[in-house]
Amino acid sequence: MKMVNYTLKKASSGIFVVVVEDSYERAMLFLRCQEFYESPFPDFRGKHFDIFQYMNHYRKENDSSFFTYPGDWGGFNVPGDIVEQCINHVLDDNSDTLATPYDYVMKEIIDAVKAQLEQETRWYLIGVNSEDGRIMDHEISHGLFYVNPEYKEKATALVNSLPQEVVNNMSYLITSMGYCEEVVMDEIQAYLSTGLTPTMSQIPKIEEFTSVFESNLKVFL
Repeated sequence: MKMVNYTLKKASSGIFVVVVEDSYERAMLFLRCQEFYESPFPDFRGKHFDIFQYMNHYRKENDSSFFTYPGDWGGFNVPGDIVEQCINHVLDDNSDTLATPYDYVMKEIIDAVKAQLEQETRWYLIGVNSEDGRIMDHEISHGLFYVNPEYKEKATALVNSLPQEVVNNMSYLITSMGYCEEVVMDEIQAYLSTGLTPTMSQIPKIEEFTSVFESNLKVFL
């Protein structure tokens, strides 16, 4: 019996998608790398940590008796070099970080991706429940922002052309959702390109700017 029932597919050049229908399996598979990459908690971002320590911290931060992470986050996206750095550390024989079965599954995925890459190619890994729908497009936009310099340049220029009030409101909402400051630019372009949350839709005049972001993304899909 497989620890995680997943399929791995190449979505586009340098972007690979892991489809895991089960929300708990998907979250636990990506948690370590995702939080190493962009956790809002300084004690965990960029740090090699014990998964159970993180689970307890997340529960307390959200004033809950339960670990709600798998229900709170549906899609995941991490640069390939971050995935490799994170998993290679925890699975190193000299590591003092407690590995979980999910780390071995992620190593299996890394090896499968690397077998399809040319040497030194930048790559990106996303995790979704389905290849269809807004979540998939949202995560693909993150992948393009990382692996495709032309897309990143155009998306960044579009964000920089927004009224400062819109940027400020978007930034506030994004950080309030649990994202760290370092990924705000990427999240702004992704939400405007693939669909706003209900709260974001209440920002005055924001709907005027979504079409140009959506059109830009379609060129690269």
